[in-house]
Amino acid sequence: MRKLLGMRLFSYLMLSDESPVGQQVEQWRISALRIMTVVGYLLYSIVAIHCCLNAMNTNISYIIPLIIAFYTLGILQLYFSKSHYYISVYTLLFSIVAAAICINLLVQIPTLAMLGPVFVFALPLVAFILLGAKAGVICMLLNIIPFIALLSGFQLNQLIEGHVYLDHANTYVMGIIFIFFNICVPLGVARASLAAKRLNQQVVAHNTVLQQQNTFYRTLFVKTEIAKLVVSNEGIISEMNVAAEKLLQCEFNELIHPLNLSSLFAEFRFDAIETVVNRTLAGRMKAFKLTRSDLCSNSYYFVTIQDVTAWALLQKTLAAQTILSKKRMLDTVTGLPNREWLDNKIKQMLSEPQVELSLIVCKINNTQFIEQKYGFQYLSQLVRKIAEHWQTKTHIRCHLASIGTGKLSIITELSPMDLQTQITAFIRLLPQVIMIDEQKLPVDIKVGIAFSDTSERNSDKLINNALYAVDSSPLQINYHDTVSQERFIEHQEINILLNEAISNNELSIVYQPKVKGDGRLVGVEALLRWHSKIIGIVSPAIFIPIAEKSGLVTQLTLWLVTAVCEQLHRWQQDGLKVVPVAINVSGNDLDQEYFHEHLVNSLVEFKISPQLVEIELTESSRSLDHGKALATTRYLANWGFCITLDDFGIGYSGLSKLMSYPVKKVKIDRQFIKGIHKDDRKAKVVEAIIAMCNVSHVEILAEGVEEFEEVDKLLLLGCSNFQGFVFSKPLDAERTSGLLKKQNVFAYDGITKAFIRPSS
Repeated sequence: MRKLLGMRLFSYLMLSDESPVGQQVEQWRISALRIMTVVGYLLYSIVAIHCCLNAMNTNISYIIPLIIAFYTLGILQLYFSKSHYYISVYTLLFSIVAAAICINLLVQIPTLAMLGPVFVFALPLVAFILLGAKAGVICMLLNIIPFIALLSGFQLNQLIEGHVYLDHANTYVMGIIFIFFNICVPLGVARASLAAKRLNQQVVAHNTVLQQQNTFYRTLFVKTEIAKLVVSNEGIISEMNVAAEKLLQCEFNELIHPLNLSSLFAEFRFDAIETVVNRTLAGRMKAFKLTRSDLCSNSYYFVTIQDVTAWALLQKTLAAQTILSKKRMLDTVTGLPNREWLDNKIKQMLSEPQVELSLIVCKINNTQFIEQKYGFQYLSQLVRKIAEHWQTKTHIRCHLASIGTGKLSIITELSPMDLQTQITAFIRLLPQVIMIDEQKLPVDIKVGIAFSDTSERNSDKLINNALYAVDSSPLQINYHDTVSQERFIEHQEINILLNEAISNNELSIVYQPKVKGDGRLVGVEALLRWHSKIIGIVSPAIFIPIAEKSGLVTQLTLWLVTAVCEQLHRWQQDGLKVVPVAINVSGNDLDQEYFHEHLVNSLVEFKISPQLVEIELTESSRSLDHGKALATTRYLANWGFCITLDDFGIGYSGLSKLMSYPVKKVKIDRQFIKGIHKDDRKAKVVEAIIAMCNVSHVEILAEGVEEFEEVDKLLLLGCSNFQGFVFSKPLDAERTSGLLKKQNVFAYDGITKAFIRPSS
């Protein structure tokens, strides 16, 4: 039992030097605090007990509660030594000061009372051990006070007269000071020294390990002539030694993007110890044996690369072809595979299902200039240099071949999007001048691209299309397939540019007026316009369908909502009589969880009434969740938004929405309005729509009105709201502000068949 208690006490006092995660105070400081407190108060107990007994006999009552108070502070110091370390330390410092004051105050013998201020001189040493240098220096400065008191002979016991003298006071005071200076403080210093010694041993051991690891690393990886890579479990190459850079002709430190092992060696198998792979390097087919070996770290492994091209060529030659067939497949001028090899390779790759190929033809534009000035052999070397540049800068899986004088072909399976990025980067990084035999050859290339046809997988057609594309226009990058080109531009480039346009605030809004039959302005419709800094003005008929297909339409709508609310706020601040502004909302918008919140928040932010925003539900983009779209629409209607059906009549869902949605207005599509005064069938259809809406108390608006006769006919049919070029084309915000300054914007003269502005 005693042994167990002793072990627990030792464990309580001698804490480990390693601090737990999140603990700010070092373990050894807590240990020093506990050692000094426990040892001190245990040894003081002998003095305390004898002092209490002596005080009882002498009838000095204040001694006992004073000793109890000191021991209570000591217990609290130990209890909070870890959870509230700094409170415990400051309590210990306070106890030392209090003990010094008590000695100087209560002891009558002058020489003995002067030991009180001397007792305070231990504060800096304790503070240095438990709190650090800053607290120690502060205590050193504070000790000037008791030092001056000692020099001046000032004693607190002079302030108290007539108290009883305690026997053995000399022994008590000397015992306390002896225990504190001779045992407690030295033990605290010893604990701090032990911690410093252990820390120094750890640093020395850690530095030794680092030095050994560095020596091992340089021997195993840096100084070796064997090409080696350090690869993460995700396949990312983290390090490449000089031998590997030389073997692969790759400047690893200059690469912009992380290099994946699969982009260098697509055939490499992670689970295989050894793998032989083929790769075209600097225009030559090479074979490499990759050997995988584990590292101490589970997150990385070594890959050793050996050039076994000679062995692989020998095996392939003996097994598959003769020397003659090899020559037949090789362009002797450039040393690259020729068109026959290219044709066979394309047939082989297209024979696999689900494989789509892209064939790139790089043509040197200044071929005749190079041949005439430098010679024919320089042209072939320049083609080789371009092939090497492609290999070292792109690192994508591909096959290269010479396809004619001054022309290099590249086969790859990259998607059109990735291919555009790679080619753009390749052309950007291609030097304008290449040195060959101390001759500076200017580089001027253009690129033709053709994609394999899914319906007709023909190698000759693919090659001919690429050759035709490279000369089809003066552009530097040319696509043969017009359909693929338009699809790529619309769904990739325009989609990317549109996304950037939203972020860069390149979009603008125009407003097309809505008028009553008497010419009063009753509203406007907000229409998006896009003037790209790169491709110029883009029609909404182009970028809106692309946005709907790609999912960007919701971002467009959110931008439009914010911009319209901000413009309404400006008009209100200018004192204009604002009319409702209509915003087109697609089914994709209604499917979003946060759409209605963004709309309401925008109104609150700019202090706009919901009645000033009209929601036009478009027919072109339907909701994927009818129930959610209906709930969102009803939520907006309850807020006070006017719900309008746009393009009414062109789809199958318009009548259903009219019956189920909280619709207040209907816009009859332009196809029913155009030439209505000449077509009785259109007139009857529109008359039926108007009658149906009148029964449902739904307001009617005719959009796309472009002729005066159409207005006359629609007025006769009962339609009193119009929108179209016959009144006004879409106007910018400034011109729209001019319209808002007047109530009657237009007046229709039936005699002159024209809308005029009123004179008053």
